[in-house]
Amino acid sequence: MTDYLYGLSLASQTRGFLLSLGFGFIMGIFYDLFRIIRISISNGKIATIISDILYCIFLCFSLFLFCLTINEGEIRLYLLLGAGAGFCVYYFSLGVIIFSFSERIISTIKKIFIKIFKTLSFPFVFMFGKLRKLFNKIFAKQRKNTKNIKNKSKFLLKVNKRLLYNLFVKKQHTVNRENEESEE
Repeated sequence: MTDYLYGLSLASQTRGFLLSLGFGFIMGIFYDLFRIIRISISNGKIATIISDILYCIFLCFSLFLFCLTINEGEIRLYLLLGAGAGFCVYYFSLGVIIFSFSERIISTIKKIFIKIFKTLSFPFVFMFGKLRKLFNKIFAKQRKNTKNIKNKSKFLLKVNKRLLYNLFVKKQHTVNRENEESEE
């Protein structure tokens, strides 16, 4: 009777605690993956907040599934403490080493994404280049014709000295001069 606590045997509690240590260790690995992806994309405050929120949602969901599997859905404090201790063990031991290599990991990930992007965008770039050459051939004649029309239009325009606003301005000047002469 002494080996049961709240309906669970001490062996099942120990097994649950050790499994939760492993679960926390794995969650530490996932945290480093989230952190490396965040750093490779952006290292700003907003990116940090968004990635941390996504990680917490992922962690809560997976911890709930872990408790459903291991302890029939009962959330016990020793499971949460074990998961936290496993995360801390990873974060302060192997996590430090992995984070020191994260620059290499990030540059490798960026190279992979660049290769994937170039591979996926190659057909579009190729077609755009072909279309550009085709349009340049088609519109080269029109550009040449446009330049000829522009040059010819300069000579076809005639200057008319008797425009309406010129006549109006002349009448104003003559009226103003007559007024000045009459005042003198």
